Amino acid sequence: MLALKEENGLLWIRAGGRLGDEAYDRFIPQFEHIAEREAGTVPMVIELAPDFSGWNFGGLWRDLKFDIRHKDCFGRIAMIGDSKWEERGWKLSSSLFRAEMKFFRPSQRSHAESWVQTGEDAA
Repeated sequence: MLALKEENGLLWIRAGGRLGDEAYDRFIPQFEHIAEREAGTVPMVIELAPDFSGWNFGGLWRDLKFDIRHKDCFGRIAMIGDSKWEERGWKLSSSLFRAEMKFFRPSQRSHAESWVQTGEDAA
């Protein structure tokens, strides 16, 4: 499951379960509609739900193609997750993007939102 909402000038993405082709079939047109409307890049917060279990092969392939195709659309990106494997995966993938990226724990949700908007770490 990939769910989108716009709030406080940010794009919030919530990922849950195991992501496959069907999740991207719904998500991509929604994202592209927002990216076309926004001037410049889209700042976003990606929250991994507690039941997030990664991607199946089709979902991983779709995610990689999506990231490459839309790399110029991404503003600052904050990832919120609660496991070490999510954080390690995030650090590995962040080297593939031009956008600034940072990982946060669920208890730091408001800090993630602030960082995406300002680029400054909350005290």
